[in-house]
Amino acid sequence: MFYREKEGFYWTVLMPAFIYIALSVLPIGKAIGSNLKYSSYVLPGIIAMTIMQGGVYSLAYWMVDLKARGIIKRLLATPLKQWQLALSLVSARLVIVIIQVIILTLLGILAFGASFAGNVISTLILVLIGGAIFLLVGLLISTFAKSYDAAAPITSAIALPMTFLGNIFYPIEALPHALQIFARMLPITYLADGLRQAYLYPFNFGKIGFDILILGIWLAVMLVITLAVFRLKE
Repeated sequence: MFYREKEGFYWTVLMPAFIYIALSVLPIGKAIGSNLKYSSYVLPGIIAMTIMQGGVYSLAYWMVDLKARGIIKRLLATPLKQWQLALSLVSARLVIVIIQVIILTLLGILAFGASFAGNVISTLILVLIGGAIFLLVGLLISTFAKSYDAAAPITSAIALPMTFLGNIFYPIEALPHALQIFARMLPITYLADGLRQAYLYPFNFGKIGFDILILGIWLAVMLVITLAVFRLKE
């Protein structure tokens, strides 16, 4: 159903690339206090943001739209189980996430000379765990929101703090101390940091392993909550 909507698929895949291009051509590299090119620094952050938005915005709004069009009611007439629907939605969207990551990575390397250390397995693990976390968040939002008007403030309340405090555009050390504490509670902080370690530096199990551990805990918590709360209903 999602793949048949070509316009939505197009913007879902390519819009992050436009954002990355816009940031990479701006002369703001010195603002992060690093010798890295900003195109290299921001690439893992944009990938993390894209993964987050794919769940919090895209999946949540899509599910709400299905409710509004009565498609959920038709699914209720099938023998489809709750966990089967959740698994199918997350699996289908993870394919989109992987496509987005490949496009952004190739764009960064080929067009802007962004660094990639070649930690493919670490990157894939981080992408899959991070994608699953935020897609489950999207399912939870769709459970509580019965319309777009109801979903919009929920998605904004969740996504905006993650976007600006989640280690995406600048290191969290640049934030005031109180905001740093809050930022270290967000899953996207560890997703962005893990991807940055995988993209910019040789493999370091201690650093990447810690990020994967925290994300694994988040995934376990979100999975338990989703299985307990998520309901296929109008």
